[in-house]
Amino acid sequence: MYWFARARLLVLTLICLFCTGLIVLGHFFSTVPFISMPWRGDQSFEDLLRREGRKTAVPPDFVFLGLDQTTLQLPPMTTEEISSSRALQLMTAQPFPWSREVWALLLDRLFAAGARVVIFDLLFNPPNDGDPAFHAALDRYHDKVVVGANFDLENSVQAITPNDALVPPPQLLDDRVGFVNFFPDPIDSKVRAVVI
Repeated sequence: MYWFARARLLVLTLICLFCTGLIVLGHFFSTVPFISMPWRGDQSFEDLLRREGRKTAVPPDFVFLGLDQTTLQLPPMTTEEISSSRALQLMTAQPFPWSREVWALLLDRLFAAGARVVIFDLLFNPPNDGDPAFHAALDRYHDKVVVGANFDLENSVQAITPNDALVPPPQLLDDRVGFVNFFPDPIDSKVRAVVI
C-alpha cells in the first residue's frame, strides 16, 4: 500500500511538472499554436482579473498632465495674454518641441504650487533651445524631478538618455533619470507589466 501512495505522488508530480513545462514553453514559443494555448489562457485570466477585480483608488493628490494633438494646438490668444507669460511666448514662438525653458518654467510653477515630485515621460535627448535654463531647474529641484531615458530596441538595444547639457554623464547612474520603456507581450502586444 505504501508503494501505491508513493507511485501516485510520483505521477502527480510528473503531471504538475509537465503542465508547468508546457506553460513555460508557451511563454518562450508564443507562435506555436498548441504549446502557446495554456499561456494564452493564463494571460486571459490575468486580463480578466485586472479588468473586473477590485481597483486601488487613485490618490487624491496625484495629478497627470498629458500632451496630445489637441493640447499642442494652442487656442487663439491676444497679444496681452502672450506678452504676460514667458511660457506662452516660448510656446507660440515655435511648434512642438518647444524651447526647454518651457519645462523649467513649468517646474517652477508646479513646485511653487506644492508639488512633491514631477516625472517627465519625455526624452530630452537631442540638444534644444533652453537647455541651460532646464539644466538649472533640474539642478534646483534635484531630489524632486525624474526625466526619461529609453531603450531603442530597433538599434541594438541602445540606451537613449538625456543630453549631456541637461544631465552630465554618466546619465544612467544619475538618480534623476528613469526608464520610460514598456515592453508589450509577444503574443498579443498588450502591456501587462513594467520591467524596472
